[in-house]
Amino acid sequence: MEESMGIERREKGRRAEVVKAVVDHVVHKAETTVTLDALQDFLHIPQDAAGRIVSSLVNAGIVREVRDGVWSRVPDLPPTSA
Repeated sequence: MEESMGIERREKGRRAEVVKAVVDHVVHKAETTVTLDALQDFLHIPQDAAGRIVSSLVNAGIVREVRDGVWSRVPDLPPTSA
């Protein structure tokens, strides 16, 4: 794995960028589907980090697995003002 793909969990600025990108890409777009590979490529993060993000989104009730390895935003979330 390339060193540049790593994200230091204590690097707050980079972590904030990743969180904002996830919110913009997943939470605010109801039609979005997510895979670990796509999230990894989109955010330039390791696959284990992508897995943690998806797990957090599932635990928060934001996405659900619709097919093996594919998650989609829960359709009944209230609309956002983004």
